[in-house]
Amino acid sequence: MPPLLELSDIVVSTQDYVILDRVSVGFPQEASTVIMGPSGCGKSTLLKVAAGITVPTAGEVLVAGRPLQRQSERRLLEFRRTSGFMFQDAALWANKTIFENLALPLQFHRPELPAPAVRERILSDLAGMGLDGSADLRPAQLSMGEAKIASFLRAVILDPQLLFLDEPTPSIDHLLVEKLLTRIRAMKQRGCTIIAVTHDAHLTALIANHLVVLKNGRLLEAGDIASVRQSRNREVTDILSQVLSETATYDTDLLDLLGG
Repeated sequence: MPPLLELSDIVVSTQDYVILDRVSVGFPQEASTVIMGPSGCGKSTLLKVAAGITVPTAGEVLVAGRPLQRQSERRLLEFRRTSGFMFQDAALWANKTIFENLALPLQFHRPELPAPAVRERILSDLAGMGLDGSADLRPAQLSMGEAKIASFLRAVILDPQLLFLDEPTPSIDHLLVEKLLTRIRAMKQRGCTIIAVTHDAHLTALIANHLVVLKNGRLLEAGDIASVRQSRNREVTDILSQVLSETATYDTDLLDLLGG
């Protein structure tokens, strides 16, 4: 499939630090891409640039071949409606209940939906992910894992065609992780394009068709799993081994895992 999203010569820098250095990479449509690399290499920044949350210092984000920042208001609104973002730190509105956090995207993008339908959808989603009874709570009353599940539900409440996940599994109880992975896998199977930052070997094996490997803000390798795992770049093989070392070793288990 052709790329749904493309990043062209992306630079993100502060006054004295370069976070991303001329990164160009495409994300295929109806495929799942996992972004990997050591901590602090720019993975989350790359994800936020791709989602249009962070505006790059230089370079362009292309959606279906069109520059994202130069699209009409209508097209930008459509991009927002058809994409969802799960934040690493949940990023829920602290002064709103969990129900209100999840209702906001529906109220903004689907104002024609009657209130009873909105309520039924939200309560059903919360119950399905083990958060029944949390609708009237504030984010501060949830554990970090529960808050991240709520952030995921907010990201998928509109059934997006494009889903961004920033470290979705850390801090989440293993029972809730299984529910989360089941939901992510179902979205992949229905053709949702998924772009994820993760160190989770199980999630990578479950969804990844493509890998993007970063180091120090630069792109080392990108492509389908078969090509990346055969890379002759020692930095790439070292990173794959390091970031997945908790559950696999590169020479044996990891190759089987990524080929699975």
